[in-house]
Amino acid sequence: MSIREEEIFLAKVLELIDRKMAELDARVDITDKDMADFHEYFWNSYTEFDEYGYELYDNTNAIRQKIMQKADYIREKFSYERMKDSPYFGRVDFVFDGESEPVPCYIGISNLSESAGMMPLVYDWRAPISSLFYDYDAGPAAYDAPAGRITGRITHKYQYKISSGHIVYMLESDMNIDDEILRAELGSHASASLKAIVTTIQREQNAIIRDTGHRILAVQGCAGSGKTSVALHRIAYLLYHNRNTLKASQILILSPNYVFADYISRILPELGEENICEMSLDVWAYRRLRKYGEAQDRYDRLEEILSPDIHPSHASTEADYKQSEDYVRELDGFILSLEYDGVDIRDYRYRGRKVKADYISSLFYEKLWDVPFMERMNRIAEFIIDEEETLRGRDMSVDERAYITDSLNAMYVDRDLLSLYNAFLASSGRNELPAAYVTPEGSPDDGEDGESESADDMYDETGSFVYVRKKATYLRAELIPYEDVYPLLYLKYSLFFHDTERSVKHLVIDEMQDYTYLQYRLIEKVFPCAMTILGDKAQTIDCEHRDVLKFLPRIFGSDLYTVQMDKSYRSTVEITTYAAGIVGLDTVSNIDRHGEPVGEHEFRDDEDLIAQLKYLIAQYSPESDTIAVLCRDAFRSGEIYDSLAGIDREISLLTSDTSLFKTGVSVAPFYLTKGLEFDTVFVIDEAFEPMDLHRQALYIETTRALHVLHIFRPTYGGEL
Repeated sequence: MSIREEEIFLAKVLELIDRKMAELDARVDITDKDMADFHEYFWNSYTEFDEYGYELYDNTNAIRQKIMQKADYIREKFSYERMKDSPYFGRVDFVFDGESEPVPCYIGISNLSESAGMMPLVYDWRAPISSLFYDYDAGPAAYDAPAGRITGRITHKYQYKISSGHIVYMLESDMNIDDEILRAELGSHASASLKAIVTTIQREQNAIIRDTGHRILAVQGCAGSGKTSVALHRIAYLLYHNRNTLKASQILILSPNYVFADYISRILPELGEENICEMSLDVWAYRRLRKYGEAQDRYDRLEEILSPDIHPSHASTEADYKQSEDYVRELDGFILSLEYDGVDIRDYRYRGRKVKADYISSLFYEKLWDVPFMERMNRIAEFIIDEEETLRGRDMSVDERAYITDSLNAMYVDRDLLSLYNAFLASSGRNELPAAYVTPEGSPDDGEDGESESADDMYDETGSFVYVRKKATYLRAELIPYEDVYPLLYLKYSLFFHDTERSVKHLVIDEMQDYTYLQYRLIEKVFPCAMTILGDKAQTIDCEHRDVLKFLPRIFGSDLYTVQMDKSYRSTVEITTYAAGIVGLDTVSNIDRHGEPVGEHEFRDDEDLIAQLKYLIAQYSPESDTIAVLCRDAFRSGEIYDSLAGIDREISLLTSDTSLFKTGVSVAPFYLTKGLEFDTVFVIDEAFEPMDLHRQALYIETTRALHVLHIFRPTYGGEL
């Protein structure tokens, strides 16, 4: 097809987009008028609606449907608006087996057809046929369609750059994705958000994105391999592929921090999908422990370790041990010991009826063996209540039910979560968490303070059963240290009934190397859903690499499938080589994109450091660039930020509470920039203990840079 024919086709596509948008505007107008009519009818007639509320329900439901319909129209129009600038970026000419003429298939970010049921002019990049563009060169090819495997031959493959509705270039490519085009994309400036990569998805990335055959997919990838982008494009693909069974609201991302969450928040809308829920695992945990005390934040814990005022021994092996598989075994042993030491089963009497201890024991240990330990008496109470109601021929009152439940729960030696955890700590020779008993206002007892009064004393002068539950007194800690947060939660979810997060149908775990064995055991308990897990063992924020793939198979079993990504697309060859040398990596390859050598500088004092930074920032930072000044910890970041204030650039200080990522200069502790990338990075490499963690930090810092990297060391410092 000649360039003239291509321009004619593009004009046809743009005209169709304009027509579709105009049709949607008209539908929105009609819907608005319909809603106005419904509202008018409602206000004029609601006093005459039938007494049973059927007309009110019908009218309200009709308005709700119109609102949803309008939202669908607006979303569809938004997808066309995104296509206006660049309707497609690729094309494959495919000859189906049994046919003689090739069919041109244009690939874009959304489907575009004249009407429903007609062949698309442009295919969504997630459509089955679009995999031809990513997976094959000219020659024999195949793709999996709903009807089965489709085979044929690719005769030509093209890539386009379309901007503002005009063809910038059109290239015929014999390779998967032309290296020159990829280098041009990778050489562009970073922005305040992660960019969609639909135009440059590589073959190995496409296999991960379109994988629907594995329930739990774990991706181990080097820095800059596109793990996060691939995960988000995978989510967009799954939403497209499973659009009848999976919604954006049913997907959750466990991300490192608020800044990272903002950084990735624009990809899915750019790909035509709604944004999805995001939170850190720490936030999820703290919400479930707030009753038991203020839980220490992971970043506060890191700051303790990184602070030069605290001896490195503070980063104790005990804290690490409390996240290990061996510690989980200790917890499991304690939970097992409670089966006999934690409950005193005895005869139970209620209104002259005796329930023998043997019967309760058989229910407790045999019938309900698979129910969490602390929930079994609640179930036994249900059995007894059902029997009583059957004997009486009527339902029992709420008070009577509560009395029976509380009386049976009083057979437990202790039902207080923090008290139980302290008992475990004491039994294993560890220090208990400082705590005190509290009684929140208006909180009912849940039966953990001993036996209740006799049922015979519970009737008033009218013969009605009256039971006033005592206030629930429970143990609350002054502070829950970070190393005890997840063991405490593990105990809670092992002993007490919990609702699994069944509303989450797909869980994405980013920076998988920073999660411990104990945290993954907890995740497996709480999230019984499909997962995409991704990370880089070389970027562990710890003294050594944590390869979670060594223990994940023991947690998730045969459901787990692992993929390795060893090609970096982020940094120049010079930066990638420098970073790999810090931690001794020799398996990373990257696109042959070169830049200036890594700059290494010394500074005498802060005045000298700030002078050099100001000079280089002025050299390297157009207004649209992203620049990072990375430091050891939050305190040092604050000092540098204050000293740089007043430079002729927008400057931001990133903290654990920062929720927006901006262009300009960002000053941050290294651990808050994981997953982010910057055009230019200045690393203030001041040694700290332990040295192994220092080395890990330097690797994380250097791999944030796309194009330019400068390292600053004090003159008194030596090499790593």
